[in-house]
Amino acid sequence: MMGKAWWAGVTLLLLAASAQADGAGRSGEAVDWLNRMERSAQGLNYGGVFTFTHDGKAETSRILHLNEGGGERGKVEALDGPPRELIRENNQIACYLPDNRLVKLDRVEGRHFFPSLLTGSPIALREFYNVTMAGIDRVAGRECQLIRMEPRDNLRFGYRLCADNETGLMLRAALEDGARGVLQQFAFTEFLAEATLAPDRLRPSWSGAGWVWDRSGLVQEQEVSWTVSNPPAGFHKVLDLRRPADARGNVLIQQVYSDGIAAVSLFIEPARSGAGAGASESRRGALSFYSNRVGDQQVTAIGEVPPAAVAQMVRTLTSLKNKP
Repeated sequence: MMGKAWWAGVTLLLLAASAQADGAGRSGEAVDWLNRMERSAQGLNYGGVFTFTHDGKAETSRILHLNEGGGERGKVEALDGPPRELIRENNQIACYLPDNRLVKLDRVEGRHFFPSLLTGSPIALREFYNVTMAGIDRVAGRECQLIRMEPRDNLRFGYRLCADNETGLMLRAALEDGARGVLQQFAFTEFLAEATLAPDRLRPSWSGAGWVWDRSGLVQEQEVSWTVSNPPAGFHKVLDLRRPADARGNVLIQQVYSDGIAAVSLFIEPARSGAGAGASESRRGALSFYSNRVGDQQVTAIGEVPPAAVAQMVRTLTSLKNKP
């Protein structure tokens, strides 16, 4: 009897070890898919139409992407609502807003745009998310591999991604809250892989002549004056900018923190005289907002993370200029 019990115990241990090894292997396979998604988003030529669903609304856009000798060019054109276009030339983006006769110039660093999603190393994400394979689905008539990213704490949301089996490009990305379900989703409705794109198709529809050109997003702060001393685990600063806040010479500092997929933006500006010093917080769909005074500055954090994460960012913001 003891021999049988011992053998049964050994068998269970072997099965458990096999399951753990298989789980680790499947997690590694899922990370490989994340890497493939990012390489495809940057290196392929493609075009299509995608929808962005959020807060009970759906916005439709046409996207074109061209890689020429390692350089990236792209165009995203809104197909409903006010006309607007986002034009990319390598590390610079320009947002054309014809109703306002305005072009806003910005940098790509620290930002991601569907179907590119990651700003950090996929393998490092396993420390903060349980990354697993989740079967096969179909998007825009194409088979795709499902990847689930479940958060390991309550300071970030989960993700459900679907990568095209043929090209590896992300065809759908859903942001999920375990209690509230899908908060927002990007998904292709039409997709053309390895599209042959004439470069002139990526030009803006308007010249911008006589418009206002806002270049403040291209200016990076030379002296870092603020930092979050205790961000949620895994979040680190990926962007630090100074922008003019008003005609009196005040500046607005924008910082972006990311864990490699989720991001939080902090806006630091002089507090208005007479403004209350109490904290305010709100949530709209996937976006959480938290604002409070820190010394003589008004600090606002906005991010696609749970409310506790943006609150922690503001509460632990530290001025480096006041350190001895």
